[in-house]
Parts: sequence; structure tokens; C-alpha cells
Amino acid sequence: MIAVIAIIVLVYRNASLKSQLPLLVQEESRLWKERAEFELQQRVRARVQEWRDKEMQTVHANAQRDSLVQAHKLFKDWCEGEIENVRKEQRELAMREASNQLIEWKQVSEKIIRQDAIQRSQAVTVGKVTEHIVPHLPNFNFNPKDARFIGSPVDFVVFDGLNDEESDQVRNVVFIEVKTGVSALTKRERLVRDAIKAGRVKWVEWNAARELQQANSAMFE
Repeated sequence: MIAVIAIIVLVYRNASLKSQLPLLVQEESRLWKERAEFELQQRVRARVQEWRDKEMQTVHANAQRDSLVQAHKLFKDWCEGEIENVRKEQRELAMREASNQLIEWKQVSEKIIRQDAIQRSQAVTVGKVTEHIVPHLPNFNFNPKDARFIGSPVDFVVFDGLNDEESDQVRNVVFIEVKTGVSALTKRERLVRDAIKAGRVKWVEWNAARELQQANSAMFE
């Protein structure tokens, strides 16, 4: 009897389990599907977040690079502008300094030139006056009447003894060049001096009437 009851209970439980099995399967299937969808969503979210992070890093790197390039360009332009401004200021300063120095130099040079011109004028005046009064100075060893002022290339030619009543001859013909200060002989004066010292002096008589007559007759041929 007990065995029969046990068998009936088992059969009933088995039938009950069989009737509940589809519900259990559906519930497990639903739970698995939900877990699968949740895991898929998590993976998708993770991939999207990873892609978003990479994109943000790329955008950030590009933005940083562009910012550095732009900053470098702006800094370079600023440096060039500052350098050009400094150069311009230096040029203007140099021009002002050069202008001031030129004005100062002109003033100093003008003063020196005026002083030099005054000194030269005084020297020339003194020299010309001295040339004319030399024959009347105490140390002039010739008769002033014998001196002839010619000016160039020498100052005087002295015919020593020409106006001496006691003498019937010209003792010497003397060429005199008057110098004042530290002035030296010019090239032409040295040439005349060397010719006289070397004895390259001679007497020439030139008949003007004969020369003119010959010249006129040749002109009408």
C-alpha cells in the first residue's frame, strides 16, 4: 500500500515537473537572452567608449599640434616685427647721430677753414708786401734801383752795378726769390735755380722790326 502511494506521488510529481518544464526553459531562455543582450550592450558601450577615447585623443593631438604650429607662427611673426622695429629705431638713431656729427663736423671744419683762409690770406698779404719792400730792407745787399720785380717764376732780377755811377759795368745779374715763413721752392722755381747754377744762361738779341717784316712778307705770299 505504501509503495503504491509512493509510486502515485512520484508519478504526480513527474507530471507536474513535465508541465512546468516549458515555463522553466522559457524563463532560463529569457534570462540568458537578457544576460546576452546586457553583455552585448556592455561590449558595444566599451567599444564605443574606446573609439570615442581614441577619437578624442586624435582630435586633442591634432588640436595641440595645430595650436603649436599657430603659436610658433605667431611667435615668429612677432619676433620679426620686433626685430624690424628695433632695426628701424637703430637706423633712425644712427641717422640722427650721423646728422648731428655731420653738423658738428661742418661747424668745426668751417671754423678751421675760416681760420686757415685768414692765415693764408695774411701770409699771402705779408708775402706780397714783403716782396715789394725787400729791396729797401737793411740787409738787401744790392742797390734797390738795380732790382726789377717780375713776380714769376722768380720775384726779382738784380742787375748789380747798373745804376752805380762809379762803375761802368754790371757786375752780376742776380735772380732773387723771396720766401716768408717755412714755404719752400716750387717745381718751376727749382728748375730756374738749377738752370742758373748750371750756367745755362745766355744773351739773345731779337730784332722785332726784322722779324715782323719777315712775318708780314710770309703772310702775303
